[in-house]
Amino acid sequence: MNITQESTGDLTATIKIEVAANDYESKVNEALKEVQKKSSLKGFRPGKVPYGLIKKMYGKSVLADEVNKLLSESLNNYIVENKLEILGYPLASENNEPKADFENDTDFEFFFDIGLAPELGLELNDKIEVEYFDIQVEDDKVDGYLKEVTARNGQPFNPETAEEGDLIKGDIIALDNEGNVADGAEKHATSLSIKFIKDEKVKKKFVGCKKDDKVRFNPLAATENETETASMLGIKKEDEEKLKADYEFTVTEISRIKPAEVNQELFDRVYPNSGVDSEEAFREKLRSEAKEYFQRESDNFFVHEVMEKLIHDSDITFPGEFVKRWLISSDEKITKENIDEDYDSYLKSLKQQLIVNKIATDHDLKVENKDIRDFVKKMYAKQFMFDLEDEEKSKQLDPLVDSVLQNQEEVRRIYDQLFDDQVRELFKSKLKLKTISTNYDDFIAKVNDHHKHHHHEHE
Repeated sequence: MNITQESTGDLTATIKIEVAANDYESKVNEALKEVQKKSSLKGFRPGKVPYGLIKKMYGKSVLADEVNKLLSESLNNYIVENKLEILGYPLASENNEPKADFENDTDFEFFFDIGLAPELGLELNDKIEVEYFDIQVEDDKVDGYLKEVTARNGQPFNPETAEEGDLIKGDIIALDNEGNVADGAEKHATSLSIKFIKDEKVKKKFVGCKKDDKVRFNPLAATENETETASMLGIKKEDEEKLKADYEFTVTEISRIKPAEVNQELFDRVYPNSGVDSEEAFREKLRSEAKEYFQRESDNFFVHEVMEKLIHDSDITFPGEFVKRWLISSDEKITKENIDEDYDSYLKSLKQQLIVNKIATDHDLKVENKDIRDFVKKMYAKQFMFDLEDEEKSKQLDPLVDSVLQNQEEVRRIYDQLFDDQVRELFKSKLKLKTISTNYDDFIAKVNDHHKHHHHEHE
């Protein structure tokens, strides 16, 4: 077999593969013998059909299959061995017809066009300045989290009179246009939370109500949500007549949560074995959890901003015609007629991928199987509060870890997360960070404004 490469442009080339009979004969013979073993033909015992007859019947199709396998393997090996950084994958050449007559020839020629990835002169250093938002969690936010935690861990009780935060249980039945119970209507046990009622007039009807009180209202107008209303009424959203009707609600129970007291029992329930022993320490734990969550969002935005800057500042030229051909061949939704509509977006994605690959190569970023396994084990150790230094406890987690690693989709997700973490930490260590202290609400406003600005740029 002979493989040669000829440049056809600044970033394009054609690979020519010449296949001779001695390159494939042994593989074809082996494949035909496998066919012979499995063949059953009238007049012959299974597996005993003469080889010559098998070759006559299946020889050309087996030859084509084996040559195609050989082509694929040889092309991939050539690209790897010659360290060719290609865009997408090789395409059958437009300008060179393959010489492959499987009926009559024994020697064949095949041609493939390739697009070469442009070289990137990318260096991560402190000349690149990027904003980094350090998010502070204010006291009023902590107050809100404390209120949520005490409510979530509180005890339900049944007051006589309803207040705005209460859950009202009852029986609901449809009314006709005259305000009477509709013919054939049946009672449906349901519940609604007063705080989710949008219509203030309806809300006032429920605030102050007691058991056995009857409230007439239009649920859809009160909630302004078809899905919630259909669920409350026990009907399908498509049943417009019932969905838009008025109803009578008979109160059967009022439920309210008495918030848990802020004491050691609450601390131990929410943060077991954490050493939290005071309200001040508990509030700081809530603050710390919130900051960790907010900072994760800040980190994601930071990486996004760095990538946007690197893409914008990198002068990258692509072999346009090849890229378009490859995109059209790789996605049936993309055609010659519509390729230009989103071409800039495709190029941006390509640029980002090239930049990520360059960064990973230059800084030896990689995620090993052990990294993924350790990540999963630490996740379960935290969930079950196991000390991984305890070898026996650590071994108990192995079956759970093995189970997770059987899910390739989950493994891929974890791989991406760990790789992204490496990229983020690299950016933090190499670039000049302009740290801005802010609160979460202002940070979100900044992110939304950023996305609106970029959206308008691309319109």
